Amino acid sequence: MKKFSVCLLAAALLFPACAHEEEAPALTPQPGIRPHVTEPYVAPAIPAEWGDEAERLLSVPWSVVTAGATGDLTFDGEKIHWEVASQEASSRAEGIPSFADGVMTVDGIEFRWETLAAYCLLTVDGETWHLARAASVEDAQRAYRLVSGTWSGDGMTLAFDGGSASFTAGDRSLTGSWNLTADGTLTIQSGAAGLSLSKGAKVTTTSMETPDFPPELAVDGDLTTRYSSAYNDPIYVTLDLGKTCTVGCAVLYFETAYSSEFKIEYLDGDKWVEAAHVRGNTLSGAGQPVTVPFKKAVEAREIRFVGLKRGTEWGHSFYEFELYANVPGEVEVTVYAEGETMYAIYEGNTFRLTREP
Repeated sequence: MKKFSVCLLAAALLFPACAHEEEAPALTPQPGIRPHVTEPYVAPAIPAEWGDEAERLLSVPWSVVTAGATGDLTFDGEKIHWEVASQEASSRAEGIPSFADGVMTVDGIEFRWETLAAYCLLTVDGETWHLARAASVEDAQRAYRLVSGTWSGDGMTLAFDGGSASFTAGDRSLTGSWNLTADGTLTIQSGAAGLSLSKGAKVTTTSMETPDFPPELAVDGDLTTRYSSAYNDPIYVTLDLGKTCTVGCAVLYFETAYSSEFKIEYLDGDKWVEAAHVRGNTLSGAGQPVTVPFKKAVEAREIRFVGLKRGTEWGHSFYEFELYANVPGEVEVTVYAEGETMYAIYEGNTFRLTREP
């Protein structure tokens, strides 16, 4: 894989001028709308009582990059200046802001926002606008194009859908929230979130201590009940999810009788395939769950726990065996654009990506 020198990276701008702009909707300034172009920008002091979220929003100028719209959001240290116009809607406000319950109110207009470093989603009276930090609307449009749609090539895929991004490279896959800094560092973070796919699943086991600790108690959503095997290795606990699901990680809440070595496997056709292998675990107790990211997210209906080695003289016992679609974790990629091409540097390798139609 071709590697780019540090000098080349230092010389490359995050959002250089695009050689072709056919895919980028033209942003025609409306009367009275002037994009904020002051550069360099000196951030105004933000009152501490407004909170960190307000500081992230107001410490930089933002240009509107919603297709077919133009405008900006700025703060001069005293007043908010907001103006945007498109064929479908327009909004304007100027004044000293007030903050309450995550809402900023200016001139009677309510603002809600989600900031992601160089990118922002701003909801104004029910209308959501896309904004980016940039010296001009044209540069902001390029920034928006970089973090929208799907880019792929050289075995890597980056897909953006608003505040969520998906990453795939080799045997690593991850979906979660993203953050893009001004120097082009893209960070995608994912956690085991949402409803457990295993709750209420059909479950069987090859080993049970007594009928008081059946495997069904490992998928009942109750951390006060538990499954326990007999005092032997290996043991198998198999879940039938009822339908094929995307599964990216397991979370196990071990009882005092924990497993020091175990595998998570999934059924692919008629073969069991390893999704994860944990060695040297010492965590136990409902307050110390063991999160096990898979090598990559899999499509499967049947998932099983294989207890290879007990950590105590007792059996393999856990309060809950949870499954989630997302692979938890974090990836960091350096990205920049050259014309219609995105270059992504990950683990020392440079990937050349193009945007899918």
